[in-house]
Order: sequence, then C-alpha cells, then structure tokens
Amino acid sequence: MPMAGLNKKRVEEVFTKSKQEKWPYPKIFDALKEAGVEFYETDVSTHGIVYHGSVGSIPEPPPPGFTPLKPSARFDAAEVKLAIERNKIKPDYLVFLEEIARAGVVRYRVDMGERTVSYLGGAGQAYVEKVPQF
Repeated sequence: MPMAGLNKKRVEEVFTKSKQEKWPYPKIFDALKEAGVEFYETDVSTHGIVYHGSVGSIPEPPPPGFTPLKPSARFDAAEVKLAIERNKIKPDYLVFLEEIARAGVVRYRVDMGERTVSYLGGAGQAYVEKVPQF
C-alpha cells in the first residue's frame, strides 16, 4: 500500500508520545515508518534530527537544556555496539547519545526500508545494525 507522503502531525506525535511513554526503539521505528518516514539522520553533537519522506522533511528540535556533544576523533565500533546493548536494557536516549559520541559517532542514519541504523564516524567509518521487529 503506497504511503501518502510524510504525515507531519503523526511524526510529531510519535516523538512526543514515545518519550513520555518510554517506547522501545523498534516500536518508535515502526510508528515513524507508518507515518511516512523513509529515513532520518541525527547529528550526534547537536541532537539535530531530520525525518525525511517521499514529500518533504521534518526537523525535531533538541530537548530543552541539551548541551552539545563533542564526538571522539577515534571511532570504536565495539563501543558503539556496547552503547546500543546498554540502551536496550536501560533506555535513556541522552545517555545513549553521550556514549556513541565517546565512541566516535558523528551522525547516524536510519533507513526504514532496509531496517538498518548506520552509525558513522568522522573519517567515513561505519557500524551498521539491523532494527529488530517489534
């Protein structure tokens, strides 16, 4: 069934409700995909998130009081994987961002069609993880 493009109201509901109700990431992923998001990218240092659909894009503002992060120049895929595993057990997105910044991630890209998250370092390094089904 083809999507009717990006549903801005629904995307904004997902990013508000998912934080209030502490949704697990696969549930957030599926809700964003249903809202017409095809991929999104996050700048780790600024918490700048932009959701993209077939028609348009929607930025998500950083949370109030967010302090910009300085990603490490050294990319460590093992540390990225550890941060992901810790976040599955005890979800805290801001702690997760700090941990992946320390592991050298400058941005990450989520591809809804491929169900992957690519964690990217400053010199082109990458760690890719599949998003499990909810």
